[in-house]
Amino acid sequence: MKRIIFTVVLLLVIFFLGRNLNPFTPTMFTFHDETQPARVQQFVLNLKNLQIPPRIAPDFSFKLGFPVFNYYSPFSYWVTGAISLFSIPIASAIKISFLLAIIIGFVFMFKLTNIFFDFYVSLLSAVLYITSPWLAVEIFIRGNMAETWFIALLPTTLWALYKNQSSKSAWFFLLTATVTSFALTSHNVLSLIFLPIVLIYVLLLPNKKKGILTVISSLFLSAYFFIPALTELGQTHASTIAKSSSYLDHALCWKQLWTSIWDYGVSFSGCKDSMPFMIGKPQIVLGILGLFFLFLKIFIFKKNKNNPIIFFFISITVLAIFLTTESAILINKIFLPIFSMFQFPWRFLSFGLFGLAFMAGAFKIPKKLKKFSPVFFIALSIFIVVYNSKFFIKHNLTLEKFNNDTLSSTHVKKAVAYKVSEYLPATVDYKKWLLLEPQQDGSEKTDSFLEDNLFIHSLDLRKIDIQQNTPFFKKAVVDSKKVVINVSYLPYWKIFVNDKNIIPDKLDYLGRPILDLEKSSIITIKYEQTLIEKVSNVISITTLLILIKWIRLQKISNR
Repeated sequence: MKRIIFTVVLLLVIFFLGRNLNPFTPTMFTFHDETQPARVQQFVLNLKNLQIPPRIAPDFSFKLGFPVFNYYSPFSYWVTGAISLFSIPIASAIKISFLLAIIIGFVFMFKLTNIFFDFYVSLLSAVLYITSPWLAVEIFIRGNMAETWFIALLPTTLWALYKNQSSKSAWFFLLTATVTSFALTSHNVLSLIFLPIVLIYVLLLPNKKKGILTVISSLFLSAYFFIPALTELGQTHASTIAKSSSYLDHALCWKQLWTSIWDYGVSFSGCKDSMPFMIGKPQIVLGILGLFFLFLKIFIFKKNKNNPIIFFFISITVLAIFLTTESAILINKIFLPIFSMFQFPWRFLSFGLFGLAFMAGAFKIPKKLKKFSPVFFIALSIFIVVYNSKFFIKHNLTLEKFNNDTLSSTHVKKAVAYKVSEYLPATVDYKKWLLLEPQQDGSEKTDSFLEDNLFIHSLDLRKIDIQQNTPFFKKAVVDSKKVVINVSYLPYWKIFVNDKNIIPDKLDYLGRPILDLEKSSIITIKYEQTLIEKVSNVISITTLLILIKWIRLQKISNR
């Protein structure tokens, strides 16, 4: 019976929250991060060309190459890109990805909460988690796939780590390490915050050694992303641009967590943002009531065996919500060099939402009405799904209009990189590059070498015969004695002149190599991952193979 109830509520969640996420409709909603479709397109382009893992968007920044995937957490693009590989349009793949995140968040928030609390309140907890207006903001206003997937993977990871401590299955150990690696590569900022949370969490579990070994394994599995992202970050303008962000200006007022004008704008300084920041009234009320019952159970009745974990979740909740508000101004100023990398204080809302939904699982009704408890919690869960579904709706564009706005070759080539400018190669003059950005009135400064989509140009007007010009491999026969190559140079571009690998010593304002040649030459440009990136890939693959080998040995020893 409980399984039927769970399935019915899940279907209601899919129906009411997923109305605008139907991949079969010929429409698509708009959102702030208009770069998402182009990023998915470029990620899939890498996969189709067997550039695995994807690290650059070859068509971004005037087709000069843009290493966005080397520094931006890739998990949501693995999911969405994999969906798109099945000949599914990118807009539909994005909708499916968001819907999957909602489903996974619901299922595993229930599973996690059900470890600590009864079935029916755990169902309520899961409903509160994925019906929050904040999740609707992440999907339908911000269009942030990375943060949406982090919200889905947060309870999934905590559940897997908890179950893994008592599981005797070696395969479940691998599954847990893999899921943890997914969470740690789902969002740059939130995953960074999540890592110490996970470490403390496993230390609170009975089997600490196994928990620590799992987290270490997940970090090795994630090495393909973490090591290059950290060691090669200096090759971009990321640190300079991050330091210029106004983190303190985006702190929230307490009332914004309770109610906000539902608008589709952005975050401003002060309390009059045009973007809502509501966690949700049911989430706040039931979370606080659950906290009250938790204190009764722990301090008065002293019944809960998982006190340390529950206290930890409560602490995370209170701290996370506090850090989003103006009340944390002193702490924010002290840790500003670190927090400025997070861009916005309200990123902590994801942890606050998780904690409130979890604490709601401790909510009780009077003993006299206990026999009505299942009906009450089922009805309340369904009501919240229906009531909060009003936030999961957005006006739509036709697919033709959406694709034209977000996936046209002009948009991908000229506009997208300016929305993620922190990943601009350091070899490029940032201020001069900004001058090439297309303006809203249609005006733009042009560079003649960027208009014809050729990868090489003669500076002395001599003959060039381009034999191959693909995103990752380019080849030309030139009579010219001086040429400019249309790539923003970083070590992943290998340049060969008559089969001799050279490192350019002269770059222009876009980081384009300028080559002086003594004679007619064959010039080959090849994208190739750097040594650090290759080593990182080997670490991740080797870790996976070792774990699989260990699992097989475990099976043999158990025969």
